[in-house]
Formats: sequence, C-alpha cells, structure tokens
Amino acid sequence: MRNVTADSLLQAGYSEPSAGGLLTTAGAAAWLGVRRKALERWRCSGGGPPFVRLGRKTVRYRVRDLEAYVACCVRTSTADG
Repeated sequence: MRNVTADSLLQAGYSEPSAGGLLTTAGAAAWLGVRRKALERWRCSGGGPPFVRLGRKTVRYRVRDLEAYVACCVRTSTADG
C-alpha cells in the first residue's frame, strides 16, 4: 500500500464517511491506497475487503470492514504467505 496523505485522498475524491461509515469504491480505494480497479477485480474474484451492495449497481464499503481487512493483511515476514 502507498503512503496516503490528506491531499492524495482529496484528489481521489475521498470525503469523510457518512454517519453510517459508508464509502464509495473510489473513497475506499483512496482510503486503502490502491486503485479503484483493484477493488473492482477483488469483488469479482472474491478477494479483498467485504462490501455492501445497495442496489444493482451501488456498492459501498464500511470503514470498519476496511480497517478489519487491513488488520488481517499484517505480516511479520515475507514467508507468512
């Protein structure tokens, strides 16, 4: 993951999550420091953080799910898998 700054988040269209803590795909990608396309690929392949589908085309990410996803990705060695 990249080093994420406040400026890079704003440029990517990230804004503070709503009261429910839901982010758009672009906002979640900025929060994680990955490209939007990476999240889209992960959704199709079953990888990546959990998401919420609010309609046929509306996808959102809960901040708490992104935090849990990052916590699960922590490794102490490259041999950890």
